[in-house]
Amino acid sequence: MAARSHAAGGGPGGRTDGRRAERAAWPLRWLFLRRRRERAAVAAGITTALALAAALLAADGPGAGGEPGAITLVTGEDVTGAGLYQQLVDEWNADRADGEVRAELIEISGGADLVRAELLRWTQAEGFSYDILNIDNQWTAEFARNGWIEPLPEDVGASGVLEPSVEAVTYRDTVWARPFIADVGLLYYRADLMGEDDLVGGWADALEMLRETAEAEGVDYGYSGQFAPYEGLTVNTLEFTYGMRGSGGDSEPPVAFAADSGRAAVDVMARALADGTVHPGVLADDATEYDSFRQFVDGEVVAMRNWPGWYDQLARDPAVEPAAGGGEQPPQEAGESDGGGDAIEFGVAPLPSESVLGGQSLAVSSASRHPDAAWDLISYLTDPAQQRRLLYCGGYPPVLADAYTGPIEGECPEPLAPEEAPAEATVESRRGEEYSRLLLAEVGNAHHRPTSPYYARYSHVLHSELNRLFRQSQEELADEDLKTLDNNLKEALQGH
Repeated sequence: MAARSHAAGGGPGGRTDGRRAERAAWPLRWLFLRRRRERAAVAAGITTALALAAALLAADGPGAGGEPGAITLVTGEDVTGAGLYQQLVDEWNADRADGEVRAELIEISGGADLVRAELLRWTQAEGFSYDILNIDNQWTAEFARNGWIEPLPEDVGASGVLEPSVEAVTYRDTVWARPFIADVGLLYYRADLMGEDDLVGGWADALEMLRETAEAEGVDYGYSGQFAPYEGLTVNTLEFTYGMRGSGGDSEPPVAFAADSGRAAVDVMARALADGTVHPGVLADDATEYDSFRQFVDGEVVAMRNWPGWYDQLARDPAVEPAAGGGEQPPQEAGESDGGGDAIEFGVAPLPSESVLGGQSLAVSSASRHPDAAWDLISYLTDPAQQRRLLYCGGYPPVLADAYTGPIEGECPEPLAPEEAPAEATVESRRGEEYSRLLLAEVGNAHHRPTSPYYARYSHVLHSELNRLFRQSQEELADEDLKTLDNNLKEALQGH
């Protein structure tokens, strides 16, 4: 596929007024991607309280005491916005139409921090009895230590699950949840301006190449990542650290940032911010992955770090299209064009380091009145057939190595269905074989976050203090500041 040029007057890094107007007319359902914390906090608090209160009342009714009723699966929002999770739960119910127990899905809106806060609040509510909790992997130790979830039974097991996903839900030599979906950081880059071969080397080399490309092509900045004071900065910082120490290191992230690989990582990040390689908007208090997405689509950066779920968001955008070999494009919204002659091309590459492992896992609540049915639903959702559909339909990376290839069984929800599905659809036919291989390799090599019941405190200290230091626009962070950070991180991991 030939490289696309920009519209006249827009420059290599700009967009036309017409294109901005076209994007402004996007369907309103895309607005949920904004996930601004202030607005999400209100929505999450009201919506979740009502939904979970309804589940509590249901549990005290026919479903109480092991009698016929409903099991509840509580989860963060299905980011496809198309009801993929709901469809899978409905299919499980349909397969067991004569069963005594049916499943109900409850989605909590908002980002990870808000979801955790709501889960903690309701987990500790007297008399509450949800059954299945879809938790972010890094919360496993906290929920296990407090007795809120049950260990994984031997008859369910984690056979075939990629090792990093199993390690992420192991606490004190016990597996506490069945991995459900994985997540890894990927590098999305302007394939019309550079090739993947230009991005070899570590973080320092990659950022330098992105800076040079931006200057040569008239793009405002080289790179966008997640540097705001939230979990995204914790993840990005750990990934930079992995790149400084090389591959094959201990899977546990280091605590120290005043020396060695930790110091080298934050210095590279600080210099890239200070010299204008990194888009300054990433430091804003309310910046999220969506802001990196918009900066990339608007032609303000040459590359961005983001999660696999953003592949389909990019492919749907009328201003962007996958580079040659990217497989089918996801269905476009009514009124969207195919990009015309001025769409930019994007490619996907590994990060210059191993990624931090993201993703969620399914655990059975210690308060569940229907644990056998709960584990049965979990086994269904983590079966290879459902894992393949999660990737094919929704872009969710599977936790099973076997699910990155193979035939698709079942349908996608209507908004996610391809316009012209092949007679025998496979996982690879949607986004291409190269993309499937890339995802599998990155998930298989990813590192989990610190295994600690106090991980949330650790992350809060790391991202809040680093964001403050980066805002000082220093090319090299002060030794005393980093020593203070290290001390605070150690105390956080000890629960202080």
